[in-house]
Amino acid sequence: MSPAERERELAMLPPARARLIRQRIWRYNHMRPEEKQALRQRYQSFSQLPPDKQQTVRERLSELRQLPPARRQLVHREVEQLRLLPQDRRQARSNSDQFRSRFSPQEQQIIRDLSTYLPN
Repeated sequence: MSPAERERELAMLPPARARLIRQRIWRYNHMRPEEKQALRQRYQSFSQLPPDKQQTVRERLSELRQLPPARRQLVHREVEQLRLLPQDRRQARSNSDQFRSRFSPQEQQIIRDLSTYLPN
């Protein structure tokens, strides 16, 4: 899509939504090539999930965004660490007493779902 076509489409959206999309386009255009490639791979993997799993991911990401900044950062870091582990170690860690005492039940669900369904 050309920039002119994109602007025509964005002009039809509510201003706040158009602004958000423009920001995301700007961020994408300013990524390094390897960051763009990783993002494309994540999107490809996400799009291959069944619709119910995609919906679960969307809901958990929405919940994650609603957490206070300090908790959001902590939860996000845990998701990233768990995603790198093999399934059995991920499960053991998320079932540990330390994990349960460190995160609320809602945070635990966010972490479990995102680390399971989001691609590495």
